[in-house]
Amino acid sequence: MADGSKTLVAGVGYQHLSDLSFGSVIVERMQEMEWPEDVQIEDFGWGPISILHWFEESPGKKFGRAIFAGAIERGREPGKLYIYPWLAEKPDPELVQERISEALTGVISLENLLIIAQHFDALPSDTTVIELEPVEQEWGSDMGEIGQQRLTETIAWIQAEVHARPRTNGNGRKEARNK
Repeated sequence: MADGSKTLVAGVGYQHLSDLSFGSVIVERMQEMEWPEDVQIEDFGWGPISILHWFEESPGKKFGRAIFAGAIERGREPGKLYIYPWLAEKPDPELVQERISEALTGVISLENLLIIAQHFDALPSDTTVIELEPVEQEWGSDMGEIGQQRLTETIAWIQAEVHARPRTNGNGRKEARNK
């Protein structure tokens, strides 16, 4: 497989925290499914600094596209999915330092990972983020009913996106598909 032709699909989050386990549970489910050869499914439920090293030490694993999924509490409507392109802009150095400090204390966060990886140019320009605003946030291995529904919807969305193979214009924005 030529560099840049692979798609990375990664789930980010803690395990056993109800809906906050969204990213980890997606990976578990997706690893049980058949995927095209150029799609790599990874569980990024570990520290952003180690993941950055994984990107840097894996020259044969350069990705042309990435899809990251996780749950983040931002005070939005609980149970809603938010899907958006990650902007290919350098984050403020102070913000990067704050996120690195959090990462070094063991915080696993989709946002921290994206900010740190973007700062060090580890992300493909075509990076999409899928966030679940969690409903259930208790200890436990089971996601809530709404979280489970969003999980199913997210996997279906990822399948459609992976098979559609949209082209990008170099800044992470999708071009219109030919019909």
